[in-house]
Amino acid sequence: MKYHLARGEEQLGTFNDLDVSAGLREGRFKPTDLCWADGMPEWQTLGSHLVELNAETGALPTAEPPAITALRAEVRLDQVIRLELASRGQRFAAKLIDLTLLFVPVFVIFTMYFDPAFVVEAQKLQNDPTALMNAMQQRANVIVATGGLTLPLMSLLFYAVLIVNMVLLTVRGQTIGKLALGIQVVRFPQGARAGFIKAVLLRSLLFAVLIIAGNVSLGGMGMALLLTDALTIFRKDRRCLHDLVSETLVTKRSR
Repeated sequence: MKYHLARGEEQLGTFNDLDVSAGLREGRFKPTDLCWADGMPEWQTLGSHLVELNAETGALPTAEPPAITALRAEVRLDQVIRLELASRGQRFAAKLIDLTLLFVPVFVIFTMYFDPAFVVEAQKLQNDPTALMNAMQQRANVIVATGGLTLPLMSLLFYAVLIVNMVLLTVRGQTIGKLALGIQVVRFPQGARAGFIKAVLLRSLLFAVLIIAGNVSLGGMGMALLLTDALTIFRKDRRCLHDLVSETLVTKRSR
């Protein structure tokens, strides 16, 4: 329906019902503004006209009309667009930086632990779990005794990256990679700070646990979850599965 709106002697223009609803929500229109549409006997204030519409349809005053529900969805999408989404390339590069910072110390520790000689020994003991565990414990003791500073430094680097990322996500909505690329995790759709529960627990730790558990106990289901999570970035709002669960969004951050 098309409404002609006026404020005093000033003609505001012609708007459809969604435009009128949006204008009332945003403060561009007032309940005291006058409106007229085909079929109305005379000009009325917007406030009184909306009351009459509710009475005619039998809608409860607290019930939200379908048009308003649709409007809310449009407003949420508009808010997302105004937040300036991070590009898929930026998100990939940030993730690559974060994974590299974690992978390097893990790789160094892994190569120190599983040298060729120990791999051969472990293969011989694979049918004897108790002997294998004893051999792994002995190997760990040897590495600690002879590895110098490499092992503690790599362990320190690994845990430092984890802790720094958790703090950055809580305070700024950023990991080290996101900080380098100038992007951040925010609440959807308001754009407010995501905080520890959404940015760390739900968005990061929950999915890491589900992926690991899926691979260990569900025959590779964790990889299927990981793939599904990655592919959902091709949505219009570029929200991955972990963003949908945690109600977050990745946007550019003004410097």
